[in-house]
Amino acid sequence: MKNDLIKNLINLTVNNKNNYSYINLDENNNYRGWVTNFNLKNNIDGTVVKLDLHNEKDLFLLFVLASAWSRTGPWENAVFFTTYLKYKDYDIEKWQDDFFIKDEIINKADNSRKITNEVYFINYKERQKISFRKDFYKSVHILAVRWQEIKEYMSKADKKSDWKIFIDYISSIEGLGSGKNKMRIKIPLILRELKCQNIYKNIDGKYCCVADKRVRDTYNNYLHNNLPQDYIKASELIWVDFGTLYDIPAFAYKDLCKN
Repeated sequence: MKNDLIKNLINLTVNNKNNYSYINLDENNNYRGWVTNFNLKNNIDGTVVKLDLHNEKDLFLLFVLASAWSRTGPWENAVFFTTYLKYKDYDIEKWQDDFFIKDEIINKADNSRKITNEVYFINYKERQKISFRKDFYKSVHILAVRWQEIKEYMSKADKKSDWKIFIDYISSIEGLGSGKNKMRIKIPLILRELKCQNIYKNIDGKYCCVADKRVRDTYNNYLHNNLPQDYIKASELIWVDFGTLYDIPAFAYKDLCKN
C-alpha cells in the first residue's frame, strides 16, 4: 500500500513539473536543485533569479536562504529575502558591519515591498504577503563572521568524504534559526543544492532531504508514516522513498492534492 502511495505521489509530481515553480525537474525528471532556478522572473528585463554556487557570493546566499527558511511563516519570505540580496550584490564582508545591518533593518519593510513588485513567480499562483523578519539580519551577520570557517569545514568534509563533519559543525552555531536557536532542519537543503550543482560530488543523498512541516504533514496525513524527529534520520527515510526527487513530492503534496 505504501509503495503505491509513493509511486502515485511521484507520478503527480512529475506530471505537474511545469505547474509549480519549485518542482524543478530536468528532462529525465531528476531534480535540478531549488536554487538553479527560483522560478522568479524580473518584471523589467525578464531574467530568472538563480544562484550559481560556483560563485562565492551566491554560495553565501544559499546559506542565507537556508537560515531564513528555518523560520516560521510562509516559505516565500526566505525566497524573496534571498532574491533581494542577490539583486543588491553586497560584498559578504559588509554583513560584519553593525551600522550597515541596522540601516538594512530600518528599511526592511520598504525593501520587501520593492522586491515583491520587481519579481513574480512563474507558474505559482498563490501570493503571500512578503515580510523580512528582523532576525534574518542577525543570522546573515553570523554567517558572514563565520564564513571562512564554514568554507573550511566544507573542505574538511569533502576531503574525508564525511559530511557529518560539516553537519555537526553548522548545526552547532547559535542564531542561524529563530532568535538564538540553531539551524538544523534546513541543513539538508544546503547539502542537496551543493550536490545538485556538483560543487561536491561525494555528498550522500541520505543527508539531502528536508523534513520540514509541509513534508512531515504529508507523511502523517497521506503516507501514514510518521517521520523520525531526528532530521537526519528523517532525511534518510525520505531518500529511500523518493531518491533523486528528494523531499519535493512530499513538499508538493499540499498543492498537488488541490487538483
